[in-house]
Amino acid sequence: MFRSFLTDTLLNAGLEVLALAPSEMDSVIAPAQQFNLDFDDAYQYAVAEKNNLTLVSFDSDFARTERGHKTPVEIL
Repeated sequence: MFRSFLTDTLLNAGLEVLALAPSEMDSVIAPAQQFNLDFDDAYQYAVAEKNNLTLVSFDSDFARTERGHKTPVEIL
């Protein structure tokens, strides 16, 4: 079932996985400290910042950031 999910969402839907290069990992530190985010939230924030993306999440931690966020319902 997991393989089917990955195939449907990543391969067939044309989604792209974005990441930071090892040399860009310092960009995770500032949002972690400034907005009191844990590592995974700070990482997502840094990727959104780098690519000028809107964060879409149910996680209310992003509400206290400069970028803010939208819930999945808000973008549908």
